Amino acid sequence: MTLILNLKDVEQAINMRTIIDQIEKGLVEEYNGGVIMPPRMNMATNNQGFFRLMPAVMNESGYMGFKAFFKSGGQVRYLIGIIDQKENNLEAMMDSSYLTAVRTGATTGLATKYLARENARTVGVIGSGLEARTNLEAVCAVRDIEYVRVFSPNPQRRELFAAEMSEKLGIQVKAVASPFMAVEGADIVNVCTNTSTKGNGVAFEGKWMNRSMHVNSIGSTMPSMREIDTDSFEKADGIVIDTIHLENESGDVLQAIKAGQYDRSKVVELKELVAGKKVRLHDEQITLFKSVGTAVQDIMAARAVYEEAKKLGVGTDVGEFLEAKLFN
Repeated sequence: MTLILNLKDVEQAINMRTIIDQIEKGLVEEYNGGVIMPPRMNMATNNQGFFRLMPAVMNESGYMGFKAFFKSGGQVRYLIGIIDQKENNLEAMMDSSYLTAVRTGATTGLATKYLARENARTVGVIGSGLEARTNLEAVCAVRDIEYVRVFSPNPQRRELFAAEMSEKLGIQVKAVASPFMAVEGADIVNVCTNTSTKGNGVAFEGKWMNRSMHVNSIGSTMPSMREIDTDSFEKADGIVIDTIHLENESGDVLQAIKAGQYDRSKVVELKELVAGKKVRLHDEQITLFKSVGTAVQDIMAARAVYEEAKKLGVGTDVGEFLEAKLFN
């Protein structure tokens, strides 16, 4: 059978803690060599859009799949397909617009689980969109957060974010008037923006880093995009990236390399971190997580949604969606 999940189906089947756990399992499999995952493919279209494809084969767990997302006419659509190798079956096709934001947040939560101090209680958030919400939710899933400050340039949006997240998470979330006010003295900072066309394209500056702080940066997924400055990489004692491929993709990392402020000797991949590599050696260190997303993260997040959707009985079963043919 193939289960088709639309946006509402996916939203019903989201469980942040489960998705964090599943992504961790996928990254351990990747570390153990059970994953084949090429760099994402980026292709431009003739109307200033793009088509991106992110495939992966997971030979240890027996999954494989892909995420495709494309932009045309100013709109982006996201699709994930997951396949069971053993059964040779396309298990599910799902709208992954919301799931992509959740997956991004879950990966941030996973990195925070290993990088933030155990007694971290405060969070500074820069950004007030969907991914700012999912990233904060994920951080609160791995640490007992008590207080949050949020900044975004639009006063109405940051006030709305504060009200909604206070109610959802049951903690105090306060809107503030500047990015520095949001991050000053915070134990954890989430930078969740798209600043590529605004000012100098930088939302967070390394000079704001305090001893013992952990910073998550999830924007700047293309060479033309920026979110954090080059000083952030130099000031961090330990840097974790979710894929080595971002050294050719992320505008933040490309600029830090160009400026000579990206020291590869202190860079660790997330799969190494979850497999036991120590990055935070003591509480006073500053750590930085830089993320662009990977197919393994998407497939494992989608698997979690698929299993939950089956339990809940949501989605549309279209039966034997693909005809099987002998291949010689």
